[in-house]
Amino acid sequence: MRDIQKLIRDIVESSGVYIEDIRISDTSGQIRVICDTDTGISSEKLIDISKMILNDPLYDEKYASDYRLEVSSPGIDSPLTHLRHFRKNIGRELEVHHRCASFGNPLKGTLHDIEDDTLVMTVKKKKKTENLRIPSDKVEYARIILKW
Repeated sequence: MRDIQKLIRDIVESSGVYIEDIRISDTSGQIRVICDTDTGISSEKLIDISKMILNDPLYDEKYASDYRLEVSSPGIDSPLTHLRHFRKNIGRELEVHHRCASFGNPLKGTLHDIEDDTLVMTVKKKKKTENLRIPSDKVEYARIILKW
């Protein structure tokens, strides 16, 4: 399976897009590729990437008959784990799971900024608002808090 992952990774990354995940299921015959960019990814770009993979001669020869390809973006409920994920979500309310002993866990607040690999969060504690700094190496993951 590493051959197909390398092939897909090379194709996708050559177009300036990040691979977030490649999932290959032998039982369902599906290859699921999750892609993104620093500014988000359009459905047109996802279609282009799908076509690039499907039109690759090696993919066609070795994998096309056994697998169904799905190329998509991360969902709104996908965990934020890399600094690039956080940069895209400045201004959003997050639930951050971390390893900082001085803050409650998880920490809920608005991502205000990123400075020197540190998340700057605005959180409300009782009736006060505080800016807290969380080093990115202490962050396990975060999720966007959706307001319906």
